[in-house]
Amino acid sequence: MRKPIQTIISVIFLFSALEAGPSVYLYIIKFDNVTQESSIDWLGDGFVNMLNAKLVDVSKLRLKGQDDLEGIMNNRSLLLHQPRGSRNFLLLGKYERKLDNVKVSLQLIDIATWEEADRRKISGNYNEISDLNMKLTATVETMLTAFIPIDKKKKSIYPEFTIDKPDSKKSTIFTNSKDVSRNIDTAIDELEKSMDLVIGARGLDSKYETLKKGEEWVLELGSSSQPSYNPENDAYTLMLMDVLDDLMASPYNIVIKKPKFEYDEDNAKRMHVSIKIEYSLKDHVIADMLKSLPYTGLKQDGSLMIFDFNKEKFNFSDALHEKIRFGKYRAIPVISFLDESNAPAVLIVDTPEAAIHQLESRNVHYVTDHKFSPLIEFMIGGWALQVAMESVKIPVTYTFSLPITTADSIRRVSLKFVPETELASYLYSIL
Repeated sequence: MRKPIQTIISVIFLFSALEAGPSVYLYIIKFDNVTQESSIDWLGDGFVNMLNAKLVDVSKLRLKGQDDLEGIMNNRSLLLHQPRGSRNFLLLGKYERKLDNVKVSLQLIDIATWEEADRRKISGNYNEISDLNMKLTATVETMLTAFIPIDKKKKSIYPEFTIDKPDSKKSTIFTNSKDVSRNIDTAIDELEKSMDLVIGARGLDSKYETLKKGEEWVLELGSSSQPSYNPENDAYTLMLMDVLDDLMASPYNIVIKKPKFEYDEDNAKRMHVSIKIEYSLKDHVIADMLKSLPYTGLKQDGSLMIFDFNKEKFNFSDALHEKIRFGKYRAIPVISFLDESNAPAVLIVDTPEAAIHQLESRNVHYVTDHKFSPLIEFMIGGWALQVAMESVKIPVTYTFSLPITTADSIRRVSLKFVPETELASYLYSIL
């Protein structure tokens, strides 16, 4: 009897899930304190608690937290367990205080596409948090209104309004003649207007009106009023440059395993050396991009995340354009095997540059290799900046052989990222 009972229970759960229908899953994480003011840091979690308390009773809305977000980020298949047609959104919040005024910026991100679904700003008095809470809740509800499914089974307690339609009147010769007369008058007015435009007797109704000249249509737009520099973007630009400087200078986390030394069976005077190194982006890099900057677009394809920033919110300097276009941010890993005097005995330069491969040294066993791939890339145009990051780990094994006397002198291993534009001069200085 157990199997029929289990079958009945499964069917009941299945029908209850189908009856529940699609829902909206809202992931609310801690709000970001833009100014890092410690006295208001409590609001980061406070706003989350306020929203959870107020939105818990909203029909078809399922509230989730940081752990739930990390769960689906690590295993996207969890989304398949949700009712068909459900939507998943991430709410990103930032706040700052100036005197007693608290400003809150909200972004609603569609997790399926990592595109922005809505953006809002609110402000309130720090001494009236309850009013700010009500305004925050109302704003989030407004942002979600277009996505929360309507419960068709729930009937309103109020009667439906009906609109009385006027009785259709049969057309008569009199009404038809009035319509014909009205159409003729309209056609004559349009003809007179077009003739006046041709001879210049009547000006254009609007400076944006399209004027036909023979088979050419011309739309006068006037001079562009778009400024190349917007002072209002200075605050966001400063935040962006701080993050970009960190990304370009030191984005990687490195794990170096102890090298292995093995004697060469064919040559007793030489040894084979292998060393394993793991490259990955620092844990906070993607988190900083998600939480600290008002990006205008976000896309995810597996482990690849692409952030878009445009000139509506940021001022891109000529120096930034030059740095990205000429690849001045790119760096090459240089692994040094150092002896007792901290001088390099072996150098591994992981670069595809052919000119570097031609370098030689009498004192240093020089090894060229190329197994490292950049996990972050920048692209910039006249209007937008794009940052692409890949959250994977690259395990690399470097192998080489060298004389036993050189191997015996090695005491430590050092890895340093050298800017691509400075690599040649750096190597010349130590070889």
